[in-house]
Amino acid sequence: MANYANETEAAADGFRVVHEPDRHRFALYGPNEQFFGEAHYSLLGEDVIDFDHTLVVPELRGTGLSGVLAQHALTDDVIGERRIAASCSFIQAYLKRHPELLKR
Repeated sequence: MANYANETEAAADGFRVVHEPDRHRFALYGPNEQFFGEAHYSLLGEDVIDFDHTLVVPELRGTGLSGVLAQHALTDDVIGERRIAASCSFIQAYLKRHPELLKR
């Protein structure tokens, strides 16, 4: 199974991350538009975005796609000037490994 270090590598194999604001999530789709995971968020007022749930299907865990999903979500324009909160343990761990994402 492949290991993806970034969104470009994932895209080469047909994976893409899509912001679906009506569902408050960033969705991971693969070839044939199959749904493979999500990073869900809640807006807490105007100033805070809380990533509260991240999921990638079991067969794709360990491939780096969770990190690709997190990176895209945490750097998307929806963040803007909002403070990032992370009640999701995966996003918490990702931010510890990438503290530069909190410096906006």
